[in-house]
Amino acid sequence: MKILSAGLVVGALIAASPAFAHDTETSFATRGACERASAAMSNEETEWLVTLPDFFSSTGEVASFLTRAWTCDRNASDGQWYITDHVEDALASDWYLRRND
Repeated sequence: MKILSAGLVVGALIAASPAFAHDTETSFATRGACERASAAMSNEETEWLVTLPDFFSSTGEVASFLTRAWTCDRNASDGQWYITDHVEDALASDWYLRRND
């Protein structure tokens, strides 16, 4: 239960922070362009998330989390690629809940 509570707290911090937000409105013609943009946004957010040692133990763990939390998915209606928010899914995942086992 402690881990679930920690996940909820970090989720609230992330959702409330203007420093932690990927652009989910911009479309990209290719997956590669979407992935580059997402990686650049993740790089900007890494330093802030590393300051939460109760939730992330290393820069690598933050990078792994961001890769899971923000994916590039193709929109069926327009065929474009968009960064998609999966933060809640990443925080509820076995990976996040068991990373300190």
